[in-house]
Amino acid sequence: MTARVTGAAIALALLLSPAAAEAQGTDVGGTVPSYLALSLDEPDGFATFPAGPGEHTLRVRARVTSTDGGARLSIADGDVASGARMGSMAAGGTALDRPLEARVGAAAFQPLDAAIDPLLAVFRRPVANEAATIELRQRIGPAERPRGTYAKTLLITLSSNAP
Repeated sequence: MTARVTGAAIALALLLSPAAAEAQGTDVGGTVPSYLALSLDEPDGFATFPAGPGEHTLRVRARVTSTDGGARLSIADGDVASGARMGSMAAGGTALDRPLEARVGAAAFQPLDAAIDPLLAVFRRPVANEAATIELRQRIGPAERPRGTYAKTLLITLSSNAP
């Protein structure tokens, strides 16, 4: 009976000993695959433009998830890739004179008529459901008299610069 208790005590001591775990060379770890997710709420604003000049804003609330640092949120004109209508809201064949502009947070507005898609935000660390509000601004000039329903298709993209 004494041999069994001693043998069990020695086995228990080996299991609890950190040196025993090191001697076995057990590695612990795992791999997390890259993951990007972007969700957008319904836009808020731009219901109607007044007949006269001014600035009108629209907000789109976004949620960003990225397991990699360096995720980039950008926006592009989804209707045309070049030309006079690029970045401009249009009603049929009539486009507004000034391009639609976009930003996230307190950054400067960027026009959507540029050849390079505006970069709105960079998430430098992994994030989970990080809130970002995309603000769109349309300026109406003093000589413009908008009539009809103006629209613009936008491509809002979340991408990674990780290989």
